[in-house]
Amino acid sequence: MRARRTRFAAVAVASALAFGIAGSSAALADDGSAADPAAASASPASLLGASVTAGADGSYTVRWTGVLAYGQVDVYASTDSRDPKGTGTKVASSRTGSAVVSGLDPAKRWYFVVAPAGGSYSVETATRGVGVQGALNTRDLGGYRTSNGRTVKYGEVFRSDSFGKATDAGVAKLAGLGLDAVYDFRVTGEIGSNGPNRLPAGVDSRSVPLSDGGVLATVVAAVSSGDPVKQQEMLGDGKAQKFMEDVNRSFVNDPAKRAEFSEVLKAVASGDRVAFNCSAGKDRTGWMAATLLTALGVDRGTVYTDYLASNDYLKPSIDATINGMVASGALQNPELVRPLLGVQTSYLDAGFDEVRKVYGSFDNYLRNGLGIDSLTLAKLKLRLLSV
Repeated sequence: MRARRTRFAAVAVASALAFGIAGSSAALADDGSAADPAAASASPASLLGASVTAGADGSYTVRWTGVLAYGQVDVYASTDSRDPKGTGTKVASSRTGSAVVSGLDPAKRWYFVVAPAGGSYSVETATRGVGVQGALNTRDLGGYRTSNGRTVKYGEVFRSDSFGKATDAGVAKLAGLGLDAVYDFRVTGEIGSNGPNRLPAGVDSRSVPLSDGGVLATVVAAVSSGDPVKQQEMLGDGKAQKFMEDVNRSFVNDPAKRAEFSEVLKAVASGDRVAFNCSAGKDRTGWMAATLLTALGVDRGTVYTDYLASNDYLKPSIDATINGMVASGALQNPELVRPLLGVQTSYLDAGFDEVRKVYGSFDNYLRNGLGIDSLTLAKLKLRLLSV
């Protein structure tokens, strides 16, 4: 690990030239938008992009765009995110812009390389969801494009809900990620409720307790009352949404919380391959992911897409929770608690608005709020952005 960190420090100056450390959000307009990413050259041997989706039967459908007249393309699969082309096995060839891959071990995390036959240019892709049983919201933060056309590397940073109920198969899937550490934002009470993270041997468990702002306590207080009038008074008329917006503002203006987010960013910059999680993987984890992606130069629209995806990944859990409350008679109007169990655009808006209000810009927030200096930011980009 020390050798890896030394190497990153040694080339940090070079990375400053390659990626630009004048400001992670320099390309962002006042509204957080960004210029369109630079597109790859549309030569016969180039690809504009690739994606992959997992099928219920264990197959993967890989799709790509940009090959002139659908020339022959080879697809490689590997469990090594850092050298998928060099270690991969060719699993398909196609001229149709897509290929279905079957027979891969479902217990492993797979990375795919799409390469025009005979060409030197290739594109890497992987599923966004990792498929950790018992942790629905485990996702890879790789694959996102930055405002200058670079891509966040797959297999380096993962976001998740609690691993406390990860099954044995889920722990085995985590083992294949090659994690150095998992940073757990949950406080003692949360860990007591759903258990400590179940992690593979050799993965460092780091506790960085960060209060959820009372989200869980608010849900419990409202539902346990069993009183629809009291529940309406507590959560109705936009009160639940306002509560969540204030929680996100606290991520920015609370010094203790900033210190925890800073610790994770510095660990990634140092060379660690990490996952970070909280109970549901949507609020504290959501702001951590939004901070990291914005620091890397990912445009604001993509950051919001990643943030809001928690609603999709957590839908089975959210629906089951609400249905249980209604069935027990404790809750009559499920829409009162739904804002507390998912995420909304206004929650992330509140966090970014607080950044602008307190620090003036996201760059100032990184530097003065989180203590991420230019060298650390350069190392972070070197670690996570394709060259």
